Amino acid sequence: MENRVGLAETNCSIDAYLRALTGIESGSEKLPETFQHLGKDRRLVIFVRNENAQSEFLGMMIGYVSWPREVQLIKVAGPTVEKELAEIEPHTVAGVIFCSVNPPTWLGDRIRLGSSIILVPVTEAAP
Repeated sequence: MENRVGLAETNCSIDAYLRALTGIESGSEKLPETFQHLGKDRRLVIFVRNENAQSEFLGMMIGYVSWPREVQLIKVAGPTVEKELAEIEPHTVAGVIFCSVNPPTWLGDRIRLGSSIILVPVTEAAP
């Protein structure tokens, strides 16, 4: 009896994780395509739940597929991110991503990228 492993497709493990955790098919292709529409000059801010392995893992995967864009991963202890959002300078950010974190209700233009990922583009132009 012989076991064979075929050729692995690029990013197949990331795609498998994203599909299992969020329902996103071909996430390693779809997420970067979505982020391209945000422009290339500003960073992504990713909010994850502190001490929540799934949330932190999703945040790290998004950071990985966002390369070479700069990303900032912010771990939050509670269910809200009001304080952390207030500290962000909007002209330095292309978008804010919430991984298993609920965005504030007043934050508009939400794009659901999967069952537990929400993107909010930041449309304020750089000064």
